[in-house]
This record gives sequence, structure tokens and C-alpha cells, in this order.
Amino acid sequence: MADIKFMDLSENGNPATTDSVLIGNSQDGLKRTTLGTIGNMFAVHGVLHFEEVSVLTATNSSQITDPNVVVGLSYDITAPTVPGYTFKCWIGSQTNGFTSINYVVNKLNVKTQVWTKSVGSDFTASSNSISATALYIKDELA
Repeated sequence: MADIKFMDLSENGNPATTDSVLIGNSQDGLKRTTLGTIGNMFAVHGVLHFEEVSVLTATNSSQITDPNVVVGLSYDITAPTVPGYTFKCWIGSQTNGFTSINYVVNKLNVKTQVWTKSVGSDFTASSNSISATALYIKDELA
């Protein structure tokens, strides 16, 4: 039987991703894996995913009785399901086509609302919209 030496990785000074180590848990016992495989679990690439959700402001324009008056309206938004990722929160909202104060009501809910306040005519323009950005994290790390 071959001699097995357990060495501190710092002894090498420059371990390669092809070097292997033993890992284990109570379900699967001990297994050999490479440092590269372990590193891929923690790789920054692909950990986060962003989705922008937009709603045309004209969808709620029927609530505006006077287009010259400043009004506040809310818009329902839902973060889409993204395979391999878990929704974490909404990280911001914005108006598109006009300037307005706006905010996401509950940043931790997949289904929530964006509120905004502006002149009624801003909401009736067919090209104006409200957007919010959803943040997702890779399922393995969620």
C-alpha cells in the first residue's frame, strides 16, 4: 500500500487547480476532488444574475382624472423565475421617459409594487414606463 502524506497546502506555496484533496460528509463519506472543482463553487462568474422588469405607465392611466395634476400611482411587478437562480431582492427602480420620485414597496418580495409620483400626463404617454431590477443568486449559494 502506498504511503499517504497529509500536507498543509501552504507547504507547496503554489497549489495547482489540478491538485486533489479529500473531502467528506456524513452522507457520502470521503471522496477525492480537485482544488479547481472546489474553486468553481466559489467562482464569482455566474453567481449573480439581474433581470429588469418594466411596466408601461399607461396601464394605470385610467386612474388619472386631470393630466395637469401631480398624482401618485403604483404598478404591480413580479420577478420572473430564472432556472438555476433564486430571487433575493429588488435592487432599484427607475422611470423611463420622464423624471419622477419612485420606490419599490417591499424589496424582498418576488411580487410587489413600484410607486411613483409625477404629473398625470407623464403616465399617459404610451412610451413611458417604470422599471425595477431583480437580483438573483445561484441556487448552490442561496
